Amino acid sequence: MPTFTCRIGTASGSVITQQREAESASSLKRELEEKGYYVFEIHTKKAFSLWPLAFSTPIRRIKQKDLLIFNEELLALVRAGLPIMASLDLLVDRTTNPRLKAILDQVRGDVKGGLAFSDAAERHPHVFSRLYTASLRAGEKAGNFSEVLRRYIDYMRRILALRKKVLSALFYPSVLVIITGAVITFLLTFVVPTFSRIYSEFEATLPFPTQVLIAVTRFLKGNLPILALALVLVSLALWQWRQTETGRRWMDRLVLRLPWFGDVATKYSLSMFARTLATVTGGGIPIVPALEVASGSVQNTSIGNLIKGIIPRVEAGEGLASALGMSRIVPPMALEMIAVGESTGSLEEMLNHVADFYDSEVDTRLSSMASLIEPIIMLSMGLIVATIVITMYLPIFHLASVVR
Repeated sequence: MPTFTCRIGTASGSVITQQREAESASSLKRELEEKGYYVFEIHTKKAFSLWPLAFSTPIRRIKQKDLLIFNEELLALVRAGLPIMASLDLLVDRTTNPRLKAILDQVRGDVKGGLAFSDAAERHPHVFSRLYTASLRAGEKAGNFSEVLRRYIDYMRRILALRKKVLSALFYPSVLVIITGAVITFLLTFVVPTFSRIYSEFEATLPFPTQVLIAVTRFLKGNLPILALALVLVSLALWQWRQTETGRRWMDRLVLRLPWFGDVATKYSLSMFARTLATVTGGGIPIVPALEVASGSVQNTSIGNLIKGIIPRVEAGEGLASALGMSRIVPPMALEMIAVGESTGSLEEMLNHVADFYDSEVDTRLSSMASLIEPIIMLSMGLIVATIVITMYLPIFHLASVVR
């Protein structure tokens, strides 16, 4: 029987994390709700393994673009007056992604069995996020399903656009790093050994820098398969450790401490939080459950945990801006905008303004960072290659001076 990690709220208002065994996440959720608990999150406990097939998340993941297309088509059909069941019948037949089609077929079967669409989607948390299911449930209860779905589609478009900007800004520097590593590896494993064989025919003593470089290249060439295997194993181990709660928390904390990247990661996380909270509260979900959903959408666990820590304060009646100020992660400007939104009843609008501001900040910082990193990488590559070439030509320079 699988083990699940669940975050639940008790009748006294406290939030606890427990590990329980159950046949499935849905049966565990029903069991907890029957006992009077409020279920915030349930996910399978991950085991540490070096075997690549243990990476279950990428295998089951469906592209966000496919989900966006599905929701856009669903919104068009619902607005045209088709009921959910008929809309799902059409969309399942039109979906080209086989994994998404299989999931939608299960959702359609659950809806035929009497479940609401949000409850049927909630049975597949690896595909449909908590934000999605919570928003749909609020729309179903309030009778504005199409409006809530439209809000979520707008949210997805903005998030995907921001992610695309981040990936685009990091793509070229990443390519330069790979090319630099390939060029240096080629010089050390093929070019330098050729020179060393030529120099070995002479009995003259080589300069010390040349001796060091030849010794390093001999070590690399003689142990290249072992070093490559070790690099792969270490990368797999780090990747799997990153999937654990401890590893993810440690690495996320490290990212925030990096120069330049830490500031970008913080602003990106705050943008995600503000955008998600605006979408959820705009859909009619109360502030406390909305904070649970929004904090869970933050990919950096350090920032997400800080935001989760303010929930008891909000439950006790403290204002959102005041509670966020205690976390010391949200800048004063954003706090002032949130406070204005609370006092004027326009919290959703102000949160969207905060998210837009941080989106532009992230875009600006990434652009400037990319323009600065590219020449640094090129200069570093040139210096390393020049050092290797000059070091290998030192014996020739020495011989030329002796002949003169």
